[in-house]
Amino acid sequence: MRIYLTGFSVCVVLSSCLVASTTRAQSEDVIETREVVVSSTRLPDTPVDARTLPAKVTVITADEIRKSGAKTVQEAIQRATGIVMYDAVGNAFQQTIDLRGFNGQPVPNTTVFVDGQRMNEPDFNTVNFDLIPYETIDRIEIIPGAAAIYGKNAMGGVINIITKRGTDKHQATGETLFGSFHRERYTLNASGPIGKFDYYSNFSRETESGFRDESAARISRFFGKLGYRPTEHTDITVSYTYVKDRLQQAGTLPLSQAAIDPKRNFTPGDFYDSETNVVRLNARHEFPLGFSVNANGFYRRLAQEQFTVFQSGRGTNNVMTESRGGVFQLNHNGQVLGYSNALVLGSEYTRNDFGNRSLALFSFGPSSSLRSTDETILGLYAQDTLNLTSQLIVTSGVRYDRNDIDFGDNLDIVNNGSKVFHRTTPRAGLTYLVAPGASLYFSYGQGFRVPTYNELFGSGLGPFGQGNPNLRPMRSHNYEVGAKVQVQSWGEASLALFRADVRDEIYLVCGDPSTCNFGSPANQNIPESRRQGIETTFKAKFNQSFDGMVNYTYTQATFQGDLVLNPYFVGFNPFLENVKRGDSIPLVPKNRLSVTGNYHPASGWTVSLTGLYVGTQFHQGDEENAQPRIPGYFTLNSRIAYEQPVPGGHLSGFLMLNNILDQRYYTSGIMAPNTLTGGGAVERFVMPAPGIAVYGGVSYRFEGL
Repeated sequence: MRIYLTGFSVCVVLSSCLVASTTRAQSEDVIETREVVVSSTRLPDTPVDARTLPAKVTVITADEIRKSGAKTVQEAIQRATGIVMYDAVGNAFQQTIDLRGFNGQPVPNTTVFVDGQRMNEPDFNTVNFDLIPYETIDRIEIIPGAAAIYGKNAMGGVINIITKRGTDKHQATGETLFGSFHRERYTLNASGPIGKFDYYSNFSRETESGFRDESAARISRFFGKLGYRPTEHTDITVSYTYVKDRLQQAGTLPLSQAAIDPKRNFTPGDFYDSETNVVRLNARHEFPLGFSVNANGFYRRLAQEQFTVFQSGRGTNNVMTESRGGVFQLNHNGQVLGYSNALVLGSEYTRNDFGNRSLALFSFGPSSSLRSTDETILGLYAQDTLNLTSQLIVTSGVRYDRNDIDFGDNLDIVNNGSKVFHRTTPRAGLTYLVAPGASLYFSYGQGFRVPTYNELFGSGLGPFGQGNPNLRPMRSHNYEVGAKVQVQSWGEASLALFRADVRDEIYLVCGDPSTCNFGSPANQNIPESRRQGIETTFKAKFNQSFDGMVNYTYTQATFQGDLVLNPYFVGFNPFLENVKRGDSIPLVPKNRLSVTGNYHPASGWTVSLTGLYVGTQFHQGDEENAQPRIPGYFTLNSRIAYEQPVPGGHLSGFLMLNNILDQRYYTSGIMAPNTLTGGGAVERFVMPAPGIAVYGGVSYRFEGL
């Protein structure tokens, strides 16, 4: 725990210095900063000041997303602290996102919510960010570290997305975007009030030919939300989302070929085709004496087709998923023995029914499967926040989760199986308000992740290897200490030191090579691993002309024991790795630094410059850290934007230049045999990233219709 003792000292010094600065220069001409509020419960209730929470919470608003020039959800959050992001499939819309040293392998350990609904797919726990209507986001809350009340699979943290709703006056907006790689986006939205009702609707169409050969995309999205406030104490919303897309996936390239032609597709033909329908209902009602209730219900239907060309054949996988469920939450804000107290009690229920039909053609013949799975999830949680004094806040919480998985093999009933997982996870935190604008905090929490159906019962034909019904859930003990400070009234800073000790991490390897089928590593538990690091943020608005932000993350993700792993086969022979205690977990860069500066030369004009540095990382399949790393990279983006009220509305436009230094870099990599051009020898495969790219767009908002 040495890192925490050191970190606590750093936090105290930082807070002392910055708090002292708040007592000076009171007569100076300063610029007020935005008060940051965040949802502190499973379903949003009364927003709280982020400085009072025992966690490093990041809030990204719709205005900040728009000004950043981000074109996807992943781009909107990629500069935040704690983010692990890379492209694993080869298109602009399906980047992998995880938090705090978890790398999304074999599945993510971060849970994503949209308006209270869990978005992680039940078969792999992945998140299809392309199915989230990007233009409808009101704000994104990033809550790193295990948070008990959010439930299973949130070991890395939670990304909570809240969508927009109708405004206090009618408006309609048309927006276009054009740019490199034939990127085009057309968006129409309208919102406003109708008596006690309000409405918001959005339609967008987006296409791209892609940076790589056969990496094109075609996405159509519709989102509509209707709100109803019959009284000042009741608020109800119902929304509908429809998304249809087709995304080609260029995949990785052997390093030798990527250096010559990074646009090439090594195994052309991969694509992902999906159609989703989602209905959500959210309601909140306030009762006397500080009581309130929140309720959420949803229904989701997703149809997916995945076609993959690999070196030894090709395969298709069709998945149909139906999910339904809801959350009921009781809240009370009042006094307990004279102390201010906020109590939350909740229950959560989800039912997932999904089936898949797959067919793979190998050189030695075809292989097929027809499967169906039922999953039932039940959660009960409680959280209490007690203000012991005007400065000392104690937060405690606990959650019980039960997960039932029933698996059926429709071609061979001998393979049928069922599993039940359940666990109680606690959370506790302490926040000390050193001054009105500064706080210190410490938190402890436990997390756990349930093995997915494919990890338990996989066939070995897909990317997730041979199933292992004896897998144990992953567990973690998470510690965090930090400080948050408002610097006078022109800036804010935060610092967090974290550590997660993980037990029984699920890894796509073979601890015992004799248990692996030919060419198909199995999912195994490895005894111990660890994530620890530092996250720091500094925001400042120096005057009316200059503002900026710096985010830095240092992460160590390591194995905590000696292991012999078998990540793949070379011919008929297993490739063995001798992993030592302290070896780094692949695809987790130790350093991530983001710097953004904005200059406002005249009314309505903004010139922005953003730099992102990502450090070196090991290839997937190089757990023993024996091969050269994926090089670190630095990208520099610039943006010029103009916004101005005009008669009857609001006009805005922008011109953006990404990777203006035209850096050639790779976001991820994997060690694998090359049977097409390498004679079966193991090579480093990498994922090339786009070079210099130009985008521009214009938007006009009609107001007061």
